[in-house]
Amino acid sequence: MLKQRHLIYAAAALMDFAAAGVFFAVTRRAAELGATGSQLGALGAIWAGTYGVSVLFTGRLSDRIGRRRLAVTGLIATLSFIIACGLTTNVPVLLVFMAGFGVSISGFWPSIMGWLGDSAHSSAELNARLGRFSIAWTIGFLLGSGLTGAVFRIQPFAAFLLAAVMVLGAIIVLLLPAQPDPNTSADPASLPPVPHGRGFRKTAWLANFTLTLTTGGVCALFPQLATQLGIRADVHGAMLALFRAGSLVAFFALARLTFWRTRLWPLWVAQAAAVVALASIGVSHTTWAFAVAFVVAGFVGGYTYQASIFFTLEEMTDKGKGSGFHEAVLGLGIFLGSLLAGWVGERFSIRSPYFFCAGVLLVLTLAQMVVVYFRRRANRDRSAMS
Repeated sequence: MLKQRHLIYAAAALMDFAAAGVFFAVTRRAAELGATGSQLGALGAIWAGTYGVSVLFTGRLSDRIGRRRLAVTGLIATLSFIIACGLTTNVPVLLVFMAGFGVSISGFWPSIMGWLGDSAHSSAELNARLGRFSIAWTIGFLLGSGLTGAVFRIQPFAAFLLAAVMVLGAIIVLLLPAQPDPNTSADPASLPPVPHGRGFRKTAWLANFTLTLTTGGVCALFPQLATQLGIRADVHGAMLALFRAGSLVAFFALARLTFWRTRLWPLWVAQAAAVVALASIGVSHTTWAFAVAFVVAGFVGGYTYQASIFFTLEEMTDKGKGSGFHEAVLGLGIFLGSLLAGWVGERFSIRSPYFFCAGVLLVLTLAQMVVVYFRRRANRDRSAMS
């Protein structure tokens, strides 16, 4: 009989395969139907907005009614919205269905994140589990992005059907009997303690928000640029797969390194690299240049995501509540990024969203540094007075 955490890893991989397929198929179909930049931005934003609000409630709800029950209920609802999206070619109707999609998946992600953290007996064990969890869902997203593009090129509805099959698989996995996870934690002393009271959790939240806002805007608007440049659907899907491949490398690295748990400057250096990557999309015309930019942005996005969920679950007692807030930050970032990038693209030019996202990323990274500086200065002043 499998352990609980193994079922969680498998369900996360299947669910993000499906999510990647839906995100790609909906936006690509809309772009080929002639959707405007604002409409593409709205499609990327609507599900993130409903998701970002809903997880604030579903995370707490999972603390009360049980992780498995809420996760399975969310998956069943998700399955229905995927089929509905596949059966329409009307952009306004797609917006309605994607709003429902965001609500439905909010029952799944905070539940399984809280479930994963419930039985972690140390910071070291939590770090190891979150590393494997992030690797699992990223592999799912990577495969979903790449394969869905190829399937969509042959038959668009088949792409939605493939996503539905993956969600059905996730439902079956979560309903399988499982053994409770034993305490397999490493010696807590083998990892340096996370500095509390120095702004790590809140800085990670802001960094995660910053990356999801800017990369969310880029991914929402790229179908329009890809269509104009004549980039095929399968190549476009491969670009998104490379974005997740970059995240996958980050998750492998962070699971084996410890310095990022006690220092914030690497987080800021990584975001500076992402600024260059996003700006380069605005000037590039070749496939390889887009590919490099997506890999770099994906790596940094993986870093900020992992820092956010790790510091959240490491510090907060109510795992469902903490997971819900972490996911709300993510959803709000994608919501605002997609809307703002869509507005900029329609107001100025097809390339302008990428410069806009790079500029926002730079400003918000500097804001993180300023906040931490004044926080630590205030702490030193209080210590000197005492």
